[in-house]
Amino acid sequence: MSPSSDRDQWTHEEVVTGARQALLDELDLAATELARAFLASPIGPRVRVGGVRSGLARFAAENVAAAAPGLHVGTFLEASDELVLQLPARLQIRATLTLPVLAELPLKFTPFVTDVALRGPAAVAADLLRREPPGTREAERRLRAAPPGHEGWPLLEPADVDRAFAPLPPLLSDRRDLHQRIRLACAHAVDRTLLDRLARRNPGFVDYLQCFPLARSLKRKVVAWLGPTNSGKTHRAVQALAAAESGMYLGPLRLLALEQRDRLAELGTPCSLITGEERIHQSDTHSARTVEMTDFSRPCAVCVIDEMQLTFDRDRGWAWVAAYCGVPAATIVVTGPASAEPVIRRLAALCGDTLELHRVERQGSLGYEGVLDWRRVPPRSAVIGFSRAMVLELKAMFESRGLRVAVIYGSLSPEVRRNEARRFREGEADIVCATDAIGLGLNLPLDRVIFFETDKFDGEVVRALTDGELLQIAGRAGRGPGAQGWVAAFSARDGRRVESALARAQTTPEPDLLPAAPTPMHVRAIADHLGLDRLVPILEFFRTRLKFPAGTFFPDVQDDVLTAAALVDTHAPALPVEQRYALACTPIDLDEHLFRTVFGEWLELLAAGKPVVFPRRIDSSGGLESLEETLKLTTIYRWLALKFPASFTDLVRVEELRRAATEQTQAILRRNWGKQGLARRECHHCGRALLPSSPHRTCRDCHTEGWS
Repeated sequence: MSPSSDRDQWTHEEVVTGARQALLDELDLAATELARAFLASPIGPRVRVGGVRSGLARFAAENVAAAAPGLHVGTFLEASDELVLQLPARLQIRATLTLPVLAELPLKFTPFVTDVALRGPAAVAADLLRREPPGTREAERRLRAAPPGHEGWPLLEPADVDRAFAPLPPLLSDRRDLHQRIRLACAHAVDRTLLDRLARRNPGFVDYLQCFPLARSLKRKVVAWLGPTNSGKTHRAVQALAAAESGMYLGPLRLLALEQRDRLAELGTPCSLITGEERIHQSDTHSARTVEMTDFSRPCAVCVIDEMQLTFDRDRGWAWVAAYCGVPAATIVVTGPASAEPVIRRLAALCGDTLELHRVERQGSLGYEGVLDWRRVPPRSAVIGFSRAMVLELKAMFESRGLRVAVIYGSLSPEVRRNEARRFREGEADIVCATDAIGLGLNLPLDRVIFFETDKFDGEVVRALTDGELLQIAGRAGRGPGAQGWVAAFSARDGRRVESALARAQTTPEPDLLPAAPTPMHVRAIADHLGLDRLVPILEFFRTRLKFPAGTFFPDVQDDVLTAAALVDTHAPALPVEQRYALACTPIDLDEHLFRTVFGEWLELLAAGKPVVFPRRIDSSGGLESLEETLKLTTIYRWLALKFPASFTDLVRVEELRRAATEQTQAILRRNWGKQGLARRECHHCGRALLPSSPHRTCRDCHTEGWS
């Protein structure tokens, strides 16, 4: 075989290795440790034979940089056969202040590589760090001769520089980047001095715990009941509340607050119900509330904070953080899964609370039943989908099989959800089709939970449910001491996820930073000190420029609050900033055109001092979607009426509309929606569940990726 044919059979790796060896032989370095390491380094498909020289330069430079923290590898200049290293340097601005930069140092290829190979990277690195970085003295002279004119330049401190120049300092040769970093450091200095002044006037401004002085004045005891669903956590907590002379129950849903109010009454303890939209006064000492309605002003003996794992909820976690940190209770009883333990321990340590922790086990058993035939769903089952459209189509699909179906999903009003749950409990429905709204606040006599799908849209992307989410929903099956609950799926794909979640030991991750929402004190202080009148920049300042110490809390303003704040600034700019902040916290979906329009009209009437009446013209078509919109609007009106009772006075009509819409919704859901031809459908590529009425063979994600 000819030499040319041999060369034709050489692999890419062999060609590059040969070029490397030839270069090392040319430099007379083949016997060094650096050469052996270079020859053994990986050869990727994008490594070029013509790039072997620059590759050796970078390899040697990376070894030097590894021996010298702060030293970085720059570019290789083929035209001049030089490698540029970036040396750490500091510009002396004042006696106590320096600016970190990187000074570029070009080095000839052959002397540098030879030096590294013969003396070793550490020795070369030490020599480089002893050099005076080029250009630093000239840069210092320029900054002293013509200091930047930024407001914060005289106020600069090392902490401001560290924030602006981290993690990688600018190149000394990049004047634009250097001056942008200086401008940013000066802005940090201005913010810091402003926040220091605000903190001196009110310690709670930057120390979140001091926002709740009454709670800080108490020596609180925390009793934590942690365990899975159906372990009796909430039962124990409510018993402690019933036995106390005064107290609050705080939960995530109105339905849960209503349920615990009724349970306390059964235990002989009258209890008021206080939610964002209603206040039913039945006791001066005990109340059941949604967590956002925590009373921070009245001391009590016991406070129950239910579902503590929701501290990490993206939208409402701030409310659990505020409730725990601020409730003035002698004893706080918290409940949640085992995964809530780390955050409870951290908050207890921060607040100086004594902690008594109890772990409880499920009172019955929960097992995986396997993959079931969707055509033969047993009674007393819950079938889980993750959208309103899916649940309503499941109702139609199963009613076409002769089953009576109740439905529960998030956009139903609490009254309708409660009635649908009653229908199932009392045997008027064989099965219930529900979203994950069933996972909190509804105790149903379920034998099994069946997942029609295990993917959900979380507001940003469609994703698989986490193990914790699967277990929270699955745990609804088999309620009560000794009960056997079953969990199943309709496909092998979803079945594997469910079975894995049931079998896998639950982890307790360390908590990340916890969300802290602005209080009216924050809003007023920022407005006064910055001379701001509009709410949006005040909230933006809180979210982007406030920094809580100790690395536990982060300033959190939800995007929907900022959206509402912009609307409030536009339609009611003359209202006091605290009132505008309260309006911006209205629980309303401003992405809906109807809600946005109506909310804007209400704001203008409120700002003009006129009575705010409920719209006389709303969609009266009687369809389910229009009824849900009417019920949402009445809920928002009732919420605002509690905040501004002198203006929102149309409550009699609102209650009549609410009652009528609720009755019509219940009548629609009681009808048989049986529609022949609906059947379970799955994506032909990934197996994800599709809407039963879907005409497509693939899900949206797979279609986007080119599958058809």
